[in-house]
Amino acid sequence: MSEPTPLDRLQAAIEAAPEDEAPRRAFWERLAASELHLLLAAEPEGDRAEPLVLETAAGRIALAFDTEERLAGFVDAPSPYLALSGRRLIAMLAGRDLALGLNLQVSDHPALLPPEALGWAAAELTGTPQDALAQATRVGPPEIAAGLLEALSARLDAVPGGFGEAWLARLDYREGDSATVLALTGVAELARPALAAALAEAHRLTGAGLFDVLYLDDGATVLPAFRRQGVGIEPAPPPAAPKRSPSDAPPRLR
Repeated sequence: MSEPTPLDRLQAAIEAAPEDEAPRRAFWERLAASELHLLLAAEPEGDRAEPLVLETAAGRIALAFDTEERLAGFVDAPSPYLALSGRRLIAMLAGRDLALGLNLQVSDHPALLPPEALGWAAAELTGTPQDALAQATRVGPPEIAAGLLEALSARLDAVPGGFGEAWLARLDYREGDSATVLALTGVAELARPALAAALAEAHRLTGAGLFDVLYLDDGATVLPAFRRQGVGIEPAPPPAAPKRSPSDAPPRLR
């Protein structure tokens, strides 16, 4: 086995104290911030990439590794893969009924993260604006795949309690990477896990590039930049009241 990595050490801490919340939360935070290497079913086409999925008795599993050397140690031939942050990988897999196998067979402390755990992480970790905005240098206009706005609008309209504003934009990061971002205001915390899964489904069905979801306060200082540069998604108007036919009117009194 290769030398232990920070994720190995955190997974070992979880195994040593499974009831302790602190190492679990530290593991997820480190996972979100780490660069991971996801095995793909085929070479990516543009910004579209599909994970290699293992069909097992325990369910469908995507495979990722925290170093290139570990990925190479798992496969026996050159294989397509995608390097991306754990935060973006979580957003990619959430809502697809996929588990994530991390460092399987190449670490003394591998992890198998079930679909419900990825859904939780999508709401808890990918939806915090400070994580993404802290590394961002610019808010710019997004590149929008065909059908994405309509798909997002349909899913946002189903959010319990509704939402305030929704802006699709691009964040440029210091390291030269960029990501499409959906910034939302007015979404209740209890509605966020289900919303993360619904938005991941919209991404999958439209074939759009990966995007992050940010939940902003109405007074967030970055919100004006999203309004200037982003594309807004309006809540659907309430259905019009049906017109009454003359026969439905009350009778006239003489």
